[in-house]
Amino acid sequence: MNVATALLLAAAFPAQAHGFPADAPLAEGEPTPGAEGKAGREAAAGCQEPPPPRRNVWLALGEVTVANTAIWSVNRFIRKRDWAEVSPEVWRRNLTSGFEWDADKFTANQLDHPYHGAIYYNIGRDNGLSYWEAAPLTLFGSLQWEVFGENNPPSTNDIINTSIGGLAVGEVLYRLSSMILDNGATGWERGGREVAAGLLNPGRGFSRVVRGEAWRVGPTPREWTPPHFAGIARVGFLQEGDNDAGEPGEGRLLIGLGMRHGDPFLDDFHKPFDSFSVDASFIVRQGHFLGQAEAQGLLAVTSLVQRPRWQVLLGAYQLYDFVDIGNYQVGAQSFSGSLLYRHSVLGSMDVRAALDLRGVALAAISSNLSETSGRGYDYGPGVGVTLRAALGSWPWEYVGVELETSWIHTLDGVVKDHLIHEGRLHADIPVYRGLGLGGSLQLFRRDSLIPDAKRDPQQTPRFQVFVSWH
Repeated sequence: MNVATALLLAAAFPAQAHGFPADAPLAEGEPTPGAEGKAGREAAAGCQEPPPPRRNVWLALGEVTVANTAIWSVNRFIRKRDWAEVSPEVWRRNLTSGFEWDADKFTANQLDHPYHGAIYYNIGRDNGLSYWEAAPLTLFGSLQWEVFGENNPPSTNDIINTSIGGLAVGEVLYRLSSMILDNGATGWERGGREVAAGLLNPGRGFSRVVRGEAWRVGPTPREWTPPHFAGIARVGFLQEGDNDAGEPGEGRLLIGLGMRHGDPFLDDFHKPFDSFSVDASFIVRQGHFLGQAEAQGLLAVTSLVQRPRWQVLLGAYQLYDFVDIGNYQVGAQSFSGSLLYRHSVLGSMDVRAALDLRGVALAAISSNLSETSGRGYDYGPGVGVTLRAALGSWPWEYVGVELETSWIHTLDGVVKDHLIHEGRLHADIPVYRGLGLGGSLQLFRRDSLIPDAKRDPQQTPRFQVFVSWH
């Protein structure tokens, strides 16, 4: 199971707060919109909020170790993987040999490892740890696996992708699984919710079974249902350029999913990822299904200017990016400082803009000249800047533009430096109730700066038209 599967599962279970107006106020004492089941009835009756879960670090460490042992056992004894044949000598070598850069496939390193890290992270979150407290546990789980779970030398890129990527993917899955769970439900409803949340978030599902929370009846924390949440789906036609041939590529069916959880301008901010967004594109083609995925979670925010019709905020974000389009691949774990602007135009319609200055902890970028055998992409840190602007009514963006430039310095590979540019124009016009018609024009460009070689930029245009549902 990977991030693509998780996103599809999340879309299959509508959030309890879906469709709640972005600017609708709550009456004093009113339960969180959309709360259902016994928890909702208790909240409506003025039931006291349940106490925060007790931090249990030792149980979390034990559960991570059990999870790693179970995953290793499946690969060693059922799937018969050669890399799972370990011994005390292998462990001794891994503890003393230092770290290397591995040659695994792009999807394994940039998609599977962050999802693996999300399992560790959610074990910690379900044992009462905060976002920041679960981060060391995620690193512990990754180190434990790299040293004791494989006979390959420990990998630098795996540690970074699993531990940092696991935070972003993990907190998104934690929030979405919270919206499915209902501690007050019983019977078939309770079982269905626990199974659905466990499929979406295996780390949390496992921990709830270990601690008996999967069947214990009690109040549901109100924070599990956000004041604002929206899901977006798109189905349409995608035309990608074929850079190698210099001609248009084959047209394909496109399925897009997006989620908006919370809003920094409309909601109070208390914890990391109280506001986050997720967008993914699935393309029907041979070899792989997920074409693009990104997650952006707000870590901290403060107000700089507050006026009746406009606001300026300063925020810090964590970002996860995955792009796999033809011969163009980019995956990155990043953090950014962002200036956020909102200007109310008419009713709920507003103009929003953002300027992001991004530090890239580690990026993987496709390269035709990678020296790592069989890998086909380079690794390195970098910096970037993004400018976004859109006109819409939350969460619907009617028209928008996005410009992004990044510089990546190679630590492992042949190409010394990469410059990545991305531009995107998009429109999504309301037609009837939640239905819309739209399209976008997107251009990816990679300039690989190879010493003593002529610059050969790689460009991949994308054009799509779609029907949307909000």
